[in-house]
Amino acid sequence: MQSIMTGFLILLLAINSIMVFQLRDMKRTDIIRHLRYMALGVAGIIVPEMVILLTKDRQIAYYAFTFYYIALAWYAMMIFRFSVSYSGYQLFKVYKSPFVWITVIESAVLIWGMFSERVFTIAHAKWYDHIYWICRGFSMFYVYAIVSSIFLIGAVVVLMIAATQSPRIYRLKYSGVAIIIALMVISRLNSQIRQQPILVQVIGFAFGEIVIVYMAVHYAPKKLNQRAMQFVADKLNDGIVLYDDEHQLQFVTTGYSDAVGFKGIQGISNEEMYWTKIISGANVGNAWNGRVMSVARDDDTYYYEIQHMALNEDGKLIGTVYWIRNVTESIKSYGEMVCRANFDELTGIYNEAHFHEMARKLLEENPDTDFVMTCSSVEKFRVFKELFGQEKYDDYLIRTAESLRTGLVHIPHCVYGRIGEADFYIMMPKEAFDPQQFLDAIDGVANAYSTNNFNLIVKAGVYEITEPLQDMLAICNKASMACDSIKGDYGKQILWFDENIQKESLLKERYNAELSTAIEHGEIQIYLQPQVDREGKVIGAEALARWVHREDGLIPPAYFIPFFEMNGRITELDICIWKQACEKLKEWKEKGRDDLHISVNISAKDLYALDIYEHYVSLVKEFGIDTKNLKLEITESAIINDLKQHAHLVERLQEAGFEVEMDDFGSAYSSFNMLKDICVDVLKIDMKFLGDTENEERSHAILKSIVDLSGELHMKTIAEGVETEEQFEFLKGVGCDIYQGYYFSKPMSVADFEAKYL
Repeated sequence: MQSIMTGFLILLLAINSIMVFQLRDMKRTDIIRHLRYMALGVAGIIVPEMVILLTKDRQIAYYAFTFYYIALAWYAMMIFRFSVSYSGYQLFKVYKSPFVWITVIESAVLIWGMFSERVFTIAHAKWYDHIYWICRGFSMFYVYAIVSSIFLIGAVVVLMIAATQSPRIYRLKYSGVAIIIALMVISRLNSQIRQQPILVQVIGFAFGEIVIVYMAVHYAPKKLNQRAMQFVADKLNDGIVLYDDEHQLQFVTTGYSDAVGFKGIQGISNEEMYWTKIISGANVGNAWNGRVMSVARDDDTYYYEIQHMALNEDGKLIGTVYWIRNVTESIKSYGEMVCRANFDELTGIYNEAHFHEMARKLLEENPDTDFVMTCSSVEKFRVFKELFGQEKYDDYLIRTAESLRTGLVHIPHCVYGRIGEADFYIMMPKEAFDPQQFLDAIDGVANAYSTNNFNLIVKAGVYEITEPLQDMLAICNKASMACDSIKGDYGKQILWFDENIQKESLLKERYNAELSTAIEHGEIQIYLQPQVDREGKVIGAEALARWVHREDGLIPPAYFIPFFEMNGRITELDICIWKQACEKLKEWKEKGRDDLHISVNISAKDLYALDIYEHYVSLVKEFGIDTKNLKLEITESAIINDLKQHAHLVERLQEAGFEVEMDDFGSAYSSFNMLKDICVDVLKIDMKFLGDTENEERSHAILKSIVDLSGELHMKTIAEGVETEEQFEFLKGVGCDIYQGYYFSKPMSVADFEAKYL
């Protein structure tokens, strides 16, 4: 009997050795490494047991028992570490040394017991009519047995926790291995309690190890892959159907019935014949892709994208797969997709890309026709949006697009579109373009949105396309350049592009690149335009920016200030001017001329880019000047963007001692309503806004009313742009307080101002 058992153990050892080599060739992961150690541990268990079976010498058997229990201790520890790693926990890395040291202590105790025989003893016992060596432990042995069992039980607990906390699809992976280890623990405890030969334990551990390797390396991953594939397939909106070689349904996803509209297995089975008929007329070979049309349900047309594949093995058919996707919605919405790709979503006219495409096509198809490109754009459209809201702004854009549709429908060879936020482009034959009619059309829509507080002004640029082969973006940019160049110019509404506009645009870009260097080198300087009282005595000046370029000389402010206001760099320029004004006021104060003031301008961009209050308070402290000598001018258009916030700013500046002037009052907004919300100290009236009129009496009456209203509101008035003695005498007559303009002096350098007035 012993020889038979020994042969059986040799077989198990051989199987175990094969597993060791098989695991060695696999990708080296923590799990595979632990499995390999476990397989080696089983070999360490089997070999001593073979010695125990074959020997009759008690001393040799005792030594073999000792090595068996040592191997079993290390095997139990390896099972625990494998279980932790297999479950995905990382605690074993922290507690790796304690586990090893506990097992080392167990081994040391067993080796000590091998010489002292105080841990366990062995004796012959009869089992099923055969004599075997069995172990009887002392108290120290049971401590060892409990520790080893704790490792094994701990492995089961870790795996079961992982199984309960994992998604259902992963439970088999953990629970299967946990059950095997639990059976190994039960087998060991049973044989220990019933004092059976350790042969029972060895066989249990050997078989358990084989099953664990199979479960962890082969069975569980395969089942997991199958269930994962089924899970993914069921989540697909598309349908996948698998039939065997006899057209019997083997596999179907839940997405199939949703895609096709048939419910139940019977309906799916019958449908297989339907798909077979669809592809029967095609030369499908082993695979076929196609799109079919069906009117099978609800008197409607449905579209399906089908893939069919015959599965062959060794030249024989083993099954058929159909992949069916309902693309009805995609095909029906194709037109909508094309529309969204080519047309502006808000207005319904061409968007930028499609406008360029259609304009290019029009030029190519009509090489003998002269075309013009126009660009129309709302001036200060952001102010319009702030005042009236996004909905009103969108309504304007929609009505403008509708005006283009109705107004241009009779013109052949004409395309139009919306590019950017507020720009509309039209390309049409030059002979069909009537500038006045064009302006009347865009003004007709704009006037409907103008109010007493705001005039919606639209500017237009026109470019005659003299080089049809140039890039369409360049063509549009030239019309845009012409449009942008007249923004802020109230005397012009439409302008034709010429080379000077392009040169000016390039020059502005050059100045933009040189601004920081110009400030650093002192090229940006203040010029002062005197402000006088009723007797003509100079009481101060307005600081104006001038650029004394190292190559181009004195650059007119119209060349760079509007451009910097548009791109936001006006703030750099303004800070430079403010500091120079404060330096000059400090110098005048030291010379005893603190009776003079300087007014500086605050642009709309400054209000958002800077903390104006903190900035000016810091400047006054830094240069040691009085707030009464530094006057602050804020344009009406800058204030109106956010009345509530800016009214609060004005109040804070006044509390700090500054006088705040509203510049360009009435020049664009007729802002009497605004005076009830913002209490400035001075209204600055530009004479130009009343100059272009044939009814001088009405102009004078309006101007007198503004001065009278200012007095009632305890505000001073400054008239700028005074150019004649007649204007000066009239303004004195109506009670204006301060005067500024060419009648007294042009803006001049600081040196000239000081030489003339100080």
